[in-house]
Amino acid sequence: MKTIAVPVFTSLSLLLSACGGSGSGDYFNSSYEKRFIFGSQTYICRSERAADDCGGSNQDCSACELESPASVVITQLCVQPVTNTHKVTVNGCVVQLSNDTQTGLCTSEGLRLLSGTNLTRQQVSAGALFPSGSVNIPVGSLTETITCN
Repeated sequence: MKTIAVPVFTSLSLLLSACGGSGSGDYFNSSYEKRFIFGSQTYICRSERAADDCGGSNQDCSACELESPASVVITQLCVQPVTNTHKVTVNGCVVQLSNDTQTGLCTSEGLRLLSGTNLTRQQVSAGALFPSGSVNIPVGSLTETITCN
């Protein structure tokens, strides 16, 4: 019985060690995420140890990811100063048209539009380009204007 129990126990111990992480006290959890904002930069820490370091007195966020503005989902609604005119910003915004929803972004090239919502700046940057910075969209008997602010 002892000759069978020892190899089984050893194998089980090795398996549990392999699944349990590095043993360095990092406590990695694939669903763990904590954000820290320092000025205009947002850090995403994916382990408790990294979050403790980033949130500590030294603010050592070297083990965390720096959130790129291009990866941020655009959720802000575009301003509509007058009926049927939508002002898009350099940060991007969601344009709610009468019959459609677009996400817009003003760039140095002009106005960029991509149909849909929950899009990132990176995705919208690959959308349709309107170099004039404005586009008129006929909707039935009216015209809706989307323009850079």
